[in-house]
Amino acid sequence: MIEIKKIIEILKAKITIDTDLMWTHYNSPEELIAEINLNSILLEEKNREGLDFFQLLFFPTGTLQEISIQNGWSVEYLKLAAEFDSIYEKVYQLMKA
Repeated sequence: MIEIKKIIEILKAKITIDTDLMWTHYNSPEELIAEINLNSILLEEKNREGLDFFQLLFFPTGTLQEISIQNGWSVEYLKLAAEFDSIYEKVYQLMKA
């Protein structure tokens, strides 16, 4: 769980007031951060909805990839997504227990 928290904190630091969200359904960076924060709480409570949210966020051609390309941090996104994918199953299994 700690590994995902670290990824989420890095992700949140990349999203600033100037973040371009043109190719997403979010109206503002604050809206995206609020949804990330809400799902982080769900994740900490071992609620699978939080984990599912982040899995969708990291899907190829998903919201985060679009944001990263539009805002010049796509290489870092690929690293974060690979890291998320590598620990997803472990966290998923912990939530089932």
